[in-house]
Amino acid sequence: MIDWRETPATEERMLAHDARELRAFYTGKVPQDSAEGYVRHLSQPGALTAALNWYRAGRPDSAIGVIAVPTLYVWSTEDSAFGPAAAKETGQWVNGPYRFETLQGVSHWIPEEAPETLSRLLLDHLRTHGER
Repeated sequence: MIDWRETPATEERMLAHDARELRAFYTGKVPQDSAEGYVRHLSQPGALTAALNWYRAGRPDSAIGVIAVPTLYVWSTEDSAFGPAAAKETGQWVNGPYRFETLQGVSHWIPEEAPETLSRLLLDHLRTHGER
């Protein structure tokens, strides 16, 4: 079990100097007031570790099976967290309806940088695969 009171080196580095490195992830991509809110929340004890653990767990040691539910994957070409190979290979784990959309010139922060496009894609996906 992880002791949330202990902060791994990555988190220490990202939160050092008033979270300078963490703030840099958002600079120029996310509105300043939103970025400050994210930094404030992620600076709480254990919060950044929990968020980063989601990414750390992205490569399980064993097969997790195939996804049968309708899936929409929206990926962006400037994503610093997920490269094109990882994003595109996701489709091999879906045997239900699958749609892969690429947003050119958008970073990892799709909801903040391309909210209208993302909303349109989500609504179309929900209309297509909603309650039957």
